Amino acid sequence: METKKKELLEELKEKFESTKQELGFKASFDDLNKVFFIEDSVLSTGFVSENYSRQLCSRIVDTFMNWNNYLHSLIMPIPNNMINMNESKMFDEAERKEMLSLMSASMALTSTNMVNGLTKDKVGEGKFVDEAVKFWNERFKPGVEKIVRKINENWKSK
Repeated sequence: METKKKELLEELKEKFESTKQELGFKASFDDLNKVFFIEDSVLSTGFVSENYSRQLCSRIVDTFMNWNNYLHSLIMPIPNNMINMNESKMFDEAERKEMLSLMSASMALTSTNMVNGLTKDKVGEGKFVDEAVKFWNERFKPGVEKIVRKINENWKSK
């Protein structure tokens, strides 16, 4: 089992380096793995795609979309979910607008990936990868961290 895991991770790193060269992005393996858990994703699926650039971009999109779904549930809570309803009530209108702004910016970024995939734009894919890391570090992570900290503090006070 451990040998299979090692082989898969070696294959990932080789594919990553060739993809990085092909697409021309600057982000390092560690930069992307720290944010988007690309090792975990490959270990979970059990393979590295021959078309690794699409697998990588898909993993990036999945990360943002998971967060977007959570933010959406805070803005428009599911009525029969008590946890969701309670968390939603923790935010005022200004904070909801901040969440919506994060979601909109994230959707602008992730929809670029759809265009790149449909048009087979390798240059666009490279730009997408670098922009995703930059956006995550500079705007998205600080925004969701603020939201999650507020939720955590509210739950602790109950």
